[in-house]
Amino acid sequence: MIKLLMIMLRAVLHILFSGFFYGIMIALPIGPANIELIRRGMSEGLLPAMKVGAGIALSDALLCLLAYFGIVKFLMASKIINTMLWLFCAAIMIFFGLSSFTEIVEERSQVMKYIDRPASKRDPLKMGFFINISNPMVIGFWIVFLGTVNSGGLFREIPRTGIFVFAFAVLFGSLAWFYLLCRLVNKGKKYINKNVFQLISFFCATMFTGFGLILIYVAFKTLFF
Repeated sequence: MIKLLMIMLRAVLHILFSGFFYGIMIALPIGPANIELIRRGMSEGLLPAMKVGAGIALSDALLCLLAYFGIVKFLMASKIINTMLWLFCAAIMIFFGLSSFTEIVEERSQVMKYIDRPASKRDPLKMGFFINISNPMVIGFWIVFLGTVNSGGLFREIPRTGIFVFAFAVLFGSLAWFYLLCRLVNKGKKYINKNVFQLISFFCATMFTGFGLILIYVAFKTLFF
């Protein structure tokens, strides 16, 4: 009994850590939702910015569940489909990473131009939620992420409730990053400049490229060994 409880506890902690990591990973790239958060922070203060972040985090957790109970179940039908999904996810990760590196080198980022526009007057929580949940890139990321995570056996020990633990951890991973971003914005406009976003972009590019290369290795190992 104690051994079984230890296995379950280890599985839960693994899922929580993985979900927290994915929550941060999906929240890091500076996209439309993050830009809205920064605008709110610069023009209205910390609380409205955090409400935008909360809306984004809630939409990420919901997309996580929708992706898992929807198309991901179909994609798990065979080993070939699993491998194709891993390779597709790897291609997206590497493309995103290399594109970010190119933007940094060529200084083509337009983030500051969009941030300087006035913030929307709509409810910040709803704005964060709907901007993020309607972003095709975010939807695509969750489909391939969840397919990859599921095929890797993350929920094997607790198949019925593991995804809900994972979504909970995703929520708090996203919130953790948005809280840090809001605090940075709240410190003052002088800290929000091109160099900050280049640093974030470089970190994202490195992480996504490395993750993509790992997925290629795992996909070929799964298929041929």
